This record gives sequence, structure tokens and C-alpha cells, in this order.
Amino acid sequence: MKKLDFDFIPLGISIILILVSLVVIATSNYALSLKNYIGIGCVVLSIYFYIKNRMTYYVLYGLTLLIGIFGLLDFYYSTFKVGFGSFGINPILAGLLILHIALVYQIVDKFDRDK
Repeated sequence: MKKLDFDFIPLGISIILILVSLVVIATSNYALSLKNYIGIGCVVLSIYFYIKNRMTYYVLYGLTLLIGIFGLLDFYYSTFKVGFGSFGINPILAGLLILHIALVYQIVDKFDRDK
């Protein structure tokens, strides 16, 4: 049985956010926008690459979060932004990106020590 790595945590949180969004959409008057559909599609692609090619997952999911920080895509039904004027960052996606980078760095560092 394959051991579950800790690098799944940010992706797992994203999946939970998507499921919460889908429940809220189904039970209320909210509607998803194009950037939500693109964000959900990128997370689904990340899930596929997590299973097939882990290095591609690291890059794709990191880029998804990086683009999402600036509001170009999102996978949560509500958009949060913190910033000044029209410039703002999404704190949820920023936290996920920091967690993702920390876990990827830890795993890559472990691979380097094993060699």
C-alpha cells in the first residue's frame, strides 16, 4: 500500500473548498463565474497529475495558486481580497501557496539527501 505524502494537504484543502462551494451553489442563489470553472478545471488537472506525474503536479498546482492569488481564477464561491485599491491578493490561495511551497521544498530536500 502506497504511503500518502504530506504534499497532498494543500490539494486536499482545495478539494474541500470546491465541495463546500458546490454545496453552497446547490442550496443557495449563488452562481459560478468563468474564473471559478477555470479554477476547478485546474484543480482537477492537478489531481490527475498528482496521480500520474508528481513533478508536473507541483508546477501546475503552484501556477494555479499563483495565478489565483491575483484574482485571475478561483475555485471558492466567494472571493476574498486583501490589499490597497484595485490591487489585492486572495489570502486563502496565498496561504495554500505558502503551504504548497513549504511541503514541496521539504520533499525535494528529502530526495536530495537520499542521493
